[in-house]
Amino acid sequence: MESLRCSWRWCLCFFLLPLSLALSAEVPTPVSVLGHTPGDDFYLANYEDAVKYFHALAATTDRMKMFTVGKSTQGRDIEVAVISSPENLAKLDEYKKNARQLATADGLDDAQAHALARESKVIVHIDGGLHSSEVAGGQHSIALAYKLISATNDPEIDAILKNVILVLWPTLNPDGQDMVVSWYRKNLGTKYEVAPMPWLYQEYVGHDNNRDGFMLNMKEEQVIARAEIEYSPDIFYCQHQTAPFPARIWIPPFADPISSNISPYVRSWLNVIGTNMSAYLDQHNMPGAISESRFDNWYAGFTDWAGVFRGEISFFTETALYKYATPRLYTVDEFPSQYGDLRPLSMYTTPWEGGWWRLKDAVDYMVAGSMSVLDLAAKNSESLQFNRYQTARDNRHRTEPPFAYVISDKQADTPEAGLLAQKMIDNGLDVYQTQTGFHANGISYPAGSWVIPMDQPFSPLAKELFERQVYPALATDQTAAGAHLPYDLTGWTLPLQMGVAVDVVSDPLEAEQRSKMAKIEEVKLPEASVDGTGSTFAISHKPNNAFQVVNAVLGQGGTVAVATDAVKTSEGMEKGAFIVSGVSRSTANDLVSKFAVGASSVPPPEHTIALKKARIGLYRPWNASIDEGWTRWILENYHYEAKSLYNADIRSANLRSRYDIIILPDMNSSQLMSGFHPGMVPGQYAGGIEQAGLDNLREFVRAGGTLVAFNQTAGSLIPLMSLPVRNVLQGMPSDKFYCAGALLRIETQHPELPINFGVPSSPVVMFERGPAFEVLPGFKGAVLARYAREGDVLESGMIIHQEVLHDKIAALEVSYGRGRIFLYGFKPQQRGQAHGTYRYLFNALYQFDDPPMPAEVSASPLKASAEASATPEEAEIPAGRPAPGKKNARSGGGTAQP
Repeated sequence: MESLRCSWRWCLCFFLLPLSLALSAEVPTPVSVLGHTPGDDFYLANYEDAVKYFHALAATTDRMKMFTVGKSTQGRDIEVAVISSPENLAKLDEYKKNARQLATADGLDDAQAHALARESKVIVHIDGGLHSSEVAGGQHSIALAYKLISATNDPEIDAILKNVILVLWPTLNPDGQDMVVSWYRKNLGTKYEVAPMPWLYQEYVGHDNNRDGFMLNMKEEQVIARAEIEYSPDIFYCQHQTAPFPARIWIPPFADPISSNISPYVRSWLNVIGTNMSAYLDQHNMPGAISESRFDNWYAGFTDWAGVFRGEISFFTETALYKYATPRLYTVDEFPSQYGDLRPLSMYTTPWEGGWWRLKDAVDYMVAGSMSVLDLAAKNSESLQFNRYQTARDNRHRTEPPFAYVISDKQADTPEAGLLAQKMIDNGLDVYQTQTGFHANGISYPAGSWVIPMDQPFSPLAKELFERQVYPALATDQTAAGAHLPYDLTGWTLPLQMGVAVDVVSDPLEAEQRSKMAKIEEVKLPEASVDGTGSTFAISHKPNNAFQVVNAVLGQGGTVAVATDAVKTSEGMEKGAFIVSGVSRSTANDLVSKFAVGASSVPPPEHTIALKKARIGLYRPWNASIDEGWTRWILENYHYEAKSLYNADIRSANLRSRYDIIILPDMNSSQLMSGFHPGMVPGQYAGGIEQAGLDNLREFVRAGGTLVAFNQTAGSLIPLMSLPVRNVLQGMPSDKFYCAGALLRIETQHPELPINFGVPSSPVVMFERGPAFEVLPGFKGAVLARYAREGDVLESGMIIHQEVLHDKIAALEVSYGRGRIFLYGFKPQQRGQAHGTYRYLFNALYQFDDPPMPAEVSASPLKASAEASATPEEAEIPAGRPAPGKKNARSGGGTAQP
């Protein structure tokens, strides 16, 4: 009988073996679909290739389903694969619901959460990266999918499929992957095979797509945030390149500092993941993993990091990269001296010894990193899920202030206040709107104000974005000593950047307060209309949306001016208000309603300056500028018709006959003047504006044109155009002054100038390696803003030796022939976040007619000289022009007052 039983088993196995082999053979290999294997030398799959292969896989297996989660900027479908066991995929909606409940601690106690975590599956996000020139990530996604789907009788993968639901993104940036692959294929086999691509690999922001994690300006980042909230992954793993040379892969833990708003459960798991990955790589004979090194995650806006404030274990790795799919041989004598002896270090335990590095090597390291994460998740599914619950539970039971934030709907720029509230909703937070009678902190708030309670699961994100960043003293000291430089910005407080007043509620919300607020799914701005009767309308200059109205009126053939005397607007009496006429009342009413800015009918004011639509050019270098992309995106969103100016356009004579205003975004002098060196890229993309372009810019301004320059470019123009201005920070070492990205307070000078209309008396600007100015003998123009003469200019972030900035100029207008040059020592449109300083840009984008002036005043108000209290080097006030009064000192305020 036993022999019969064994014979039967043998026959069954013999029968099933061909069937198993047949099923395995049905799983298509990448080469069978694409003609190549990911990692092949000189081959890159584009996004369409990846999606084609993913669909081919999904058609042959019950382990994988495809979903479309949104659209890219250029209109491509963004697709993801969900990979797990057939049983798990059949219950995907149930597991997503469970994950959401655990991530929010909704209706659970500890025992219930344990039980739910035990019966559910851990969800893991892994992607092919978002920086498209880091090409191995997108290839790794194909290889990882094939490895998981094609495996048979593999205990490690079987356990992963049983216990993990993987959400695998081919890439987070489909447009960029297609752009980069197309560029590489075009140049393959030529001398430009490894040439850099001469445009941004995301339509507007390039590398900054990983700086848009909380602002969610770009469509791709909006899609990612929605998907993360929908799937509630416990782990979010993003692939990047490149590692600090000669390491082959950078892995967690991160370098300090780290935010205290991150749950200790998340912080601990980040270290565990890194340690586990290091061991996994060693186990698979993959040397060269390094940790800490130069990568800190202090900045909250990384797309692959913002999720930590929602309780996700979000992180990235950086795998070594040469260029595209072209291999490279490295020898030890190329290594930096500290790594040349190949000695193990605490955070670099298995040094790489050099040799060939191919795309396949990078793909293999990435797949190994992903497998280590999936293996860890499979073995710790319940713990990971329960820790996610604990994070949310703790946030729901806050015992320390802040207990809520309140954003009044009655502000100088109410649409921006509403936008800030909407950003919180988009990031997964609950936002409430007040009813009549809501009080907090002894203040009675108008009905319609927005409240963000802090007893909710994702509240650390609100705290991280609303509070002032205080960079740790130890890290500041290390920066001063040159031992550690921050990887990105050190301060980003959103209310300060957006110019929105936000109040901190320091006492717990009581039942009566909660009864006077209702949760909203979407922000609806207060209704706006035209008050009074008449055909001339006054609109406040303070809301950014007012410029939308102005541009729409000008586009419809109406007329716009600015009032130099105070006139009545819906926000009160105001100098500099926009005066609109030449459009019907119904048109005016439609526009102010659409953009949520009120208007008042007024008699035509006596003193106005006519404003006209300008011909705007935006310099777009082939050595692509991220700041140019951000500027272009903002101008498009506010309906300015700016034309991109390339090197050849700038080098062409008679710029003034084609443009009224030219914008030079932030870039260094070499990028502006020289661009890519000849031989580095195909000839049509080589060079910068060169001397011919500089000469044309000089002539453009002398002939009456306006030049607008941001940040580093503003400093570069001083010597290039021989301006009577000095950058006091030029050449200053970091131990004498350092500020790589912090929010600083400045003081407005000359509020009577149109360039300063609508600008607060003491705005906050983002200072990021910019200049600060002094004027020299011969200067003509106007100082627009200064740093305080003494005291603290820092509002959020880190600065070393801020006294260097005391009484220095932050922004100025320089008269140059019949034209003018605006120099901003900061980025007024920084990353699409600095809404509070957009007016510095927008005010410069129109042509203004000179108003009637007393005979004794020779300068137009647009070219007024600096105030009488200026330093002796500054130009004097023209005879007969009264010196403006002393400006207000910087205001104090609560945690998040602008």
